[in-house]
Amino acid sequence: MSLIFLAIVEDENDKEYITNLYLKYYPLMKKRAYSITGDFGIVDDLIQDAFLKLMPKIPLLRSLDCYKRTSYIVYTLKHVCLDYIRKKARRSKRSFSGLTDDIADHIPDLQAATEENFLHEEEMKTFEQTLFQLSEKDRNLLYFKYIMELSDKEISEIMDIPAQHVRMYIARARQRAFRKLSQGAENRAEDE
Repeated sequence: MSLIFLAIVEDENDKEYITNLYLKYYPLMKKRAYSITGDFGIVDDLIQDAFLKLMPKIPLLRSLDCYKRTSYIVYTLKHVCLDYIRKKARRSKRSFSGLTDDIADHIPDLQAATEENFLHEEEMKTFEQTLFQLSEKDRNLLYFKYIMELSDKEISEIMDIPAQHVRMYIARARQRAFRKLSQGAENRAEDE
């Protein structure tokens, strides 16, 4: 494991802190980077780039609680991965050789797509509003389980809860989210 980014850190306490962060979050970051890029060959480089971006933020990282720190690190990695994908797409556009078939055959029906997009956006807004009505713990549990696709053991380590209780916490958080969604649907039906 080559921690090249440590070469730019001068303070020994900061080096130790960032090394501990790297060791703690590496499995999570590797899984997340692969889920975004789908390329194991570039994952370690992207993690290194993310830590380079986190270097100036060491005081901020120290001040955050573990949940916010985890989110901050994962979001930083996500943006590094998305930047990589954008750059890769720009490079591939420049070397595009073209297709031989007619592109008109592949144009979707915009009217149907627009209606579907509108309905999808409305559903997502409702879902987002519901999530923000949940407690931070419930949001984090659902996020780690269903968005990040972490195992119960990984969730227990990140959230400092016993591994044997994670499934029950997630089930209860899911029930509370479902209740909130159901209440929201009933309220909208009454308004109409």
